[in-house]
Amino acid sequence: MKKRGISIRYKILALLTLLPLITLSIYLVLALRIFEDDKIAYVFDSSSNMSGTMAAQIKTQLNAVLGTTRPIFQDYLTTQKFSGVSDSIFMNEPDLEALVVFTPDAQGVYQKNALLEKVPGKTAGIITSLRNNLPTYFTEVDRLRRVVKVPYNDDRVFIFEKVSDEATKRTTVFMVIARMSEAAEMFRTSMSQKMYLVSEEGLILFGPEGTVGSRLQQIVNPAFLRNGAQQVAQGAEAARSTSGVDLLVSYSRAGFGDLSVVTTVEKEKALGAVQVLIRKSLIFFGILISVTVILSLFASSGITQALTSLFDATKKVSEGDFNIRVDVKSNDEVGSLADNFNIMAAEVSRLLEQTAEKARMESELQTAKTVQETLFPETRAKIGPLAIAGYYEPASECGGDWWHYCKVENKIFLWIGDATGHGAPAALITSAAKSASTIIEKLNISPSKALELLNTSIYDVSKGRIMMTFFLASFDLDTGELVYCNASHEAPFLIKKTDNLKKKDLIPLNEVNNPRLGQARDSVYKQTSVQLEEGDAVFFYTDGIPDIQNQNQEAWGEREFLKALVATHKGFQTPGEVVDQFVTTFQGHRQGAPLVDDVTFFVVKRESQI
Repeated sequence: MKKRGISIRYKILALLTLLPLITLSIYLVLALRIFEDDKIAYVFDSSSNMSGTMAAQIKTQLNAVLGTTRPIFQDYLTTQKFSGVSDSIFMNEPDLEALVVFTPDAQGVYQKNALLEKVPGKTAGIITSLRNNLPTYFTEVDRLRRVVKVPYNDDRVFIFEKVSDEATKRTTVFMVIARMSEAAEMFRTSMSQKMYLVSEEGLILFGPEGTVGSRLQQIVNPAFLRNGAQQVAQGAEAARSTSGVDLLVSYSRAGFGDLSVVTTVEKEKALGAVQVLIRKSLIFFGILISVTVILSLFASSGITQALTSLFDATKKVSEGDFNIRVDVKSNDEVGSLADNFNIMAAEVSRLLEQTAEKARMESELQTAKTVQETLFPETRAKIGPLAIAGYYEPASECGGDWWHYCKVENKIFLWIGDATGHGAPAALITSAAKSASTIIEKLNISPSKALELLNTSIYDVSKGRIMMTFFLASFDLDTGELVYCNASHEAPFLIKKTDNLKKKDLIPLNEVNNPRLGQARDSVYKQTSVQLEEGDAVFFYTDGIPDIQNQNQEAWGEREFLKALVATHKGFQTPGEVVDQFVTTFQGHRQGAPLVDDVTFFVVKRESQI
């Protein structure tokens, strides 16, 4: 009689025990790897957002300091001394401590030439203590034109700004000393994510306690510092600290001087959830195997068949096929395991489909944004006597605002429109408007006739579901006459040249007002005209500007908008200077808050014919 081997029951027990253990372990390894990669991607994304937000905040604060001091710069450059106005501006800014003017002598060595300070005599001691460092600072200023330093490792920031006058060949360096206590405290506060404000060579200006004044390379040496010449605006990478700790590093350039914000997270802490998942998975597997061993004593072919099906399914999952389903009709634990497997596979499949769809949509929106950017003209231009400068920022990836200018024979046409809402549907309407305007430009017709043709095009595209407010003007290069037609758009303001501009001097161009584009196919549009004298300016805008909100959801409002408009046009500034100052003003109110509507405006000014 043939000697019996191992009992079939124990073979089934071994089969039911080993197969799930092996196959589910493979699946666990794959799932944990996917989870770990996803977790790392999430940490990179969140830390990149953190560094980007801090970089934008640093840029805003430093630009605000320069925005405050630029009138003082201009005052000094004009008269070669500080007037009472400069002193008043300086004394009313609590964050400013001193402003020092340096000019090169005959040998090219920078010497102190003028000074504003809050505490008399204090700045002299500062300059004396920095006498060994100043030559290096000035060398960097000559190369970069703008340098930011924190020489005392505290919240005092030294901004060096180089201004060159091409006409007089005169070079001036302004050193602004300002306090940024709030920003320094944010970098100093200990968190799971450590943040550093560093210069191009890795010098830490703001950071956690004990790191300011040292170099980031003494903590971690990321590749972006070694490859500084590539000038990548934002990125993330894995790196190892000098103490051997693996870190996840993200960075974002501040766009001000050579500053960057760097965020580091310990990889072990970031992946703490993975360890928890491993422990729970091991407990689950232990329970599963124990139940399988007990049930295998009472089962044979049915359990074997069910486990075979489950094994085949898990193998396909390990190959990346998450659409597999297991058909097991038993009501025991194996059946429950199969049901849970089906739910898990379906959920993973759904998540993969959602991820692919999200990536596709983001790619399409980015493509649409890139295409829409081509619809806009250069933001600075000079056509005959007209100087033009503009600004555009959408509230989402794609916007519904559009502005344009073009020269047709002896006339300059100025276009601005605002489609209903914002996003992809509104962007399509602006594309239709741009396409129609390209054809209309070749016809050399009046603004009213141009809007009638544009209205027909918008109506045919949107069928009345999406409309567009519009303002179109043409400037006659021979006579200086500005003929305009308004389709329910925000009326631009005519700003006459005057020495003491006030709010009452803003003249709205609202003599005619017509239906919105796309409201009805047969709308008729009327036009009128106004004379532009030399020095006169016109401010065109969309309704998103007064609606700009801060972090507390407080709108900027019509009153503050008009005050800013008056302030930016005092001093007979160029359109480019008006745009820069206006943007600085409303960004100071916005404080990094998201836009509720697209923001678009441009300024035209009649200057002398060149």
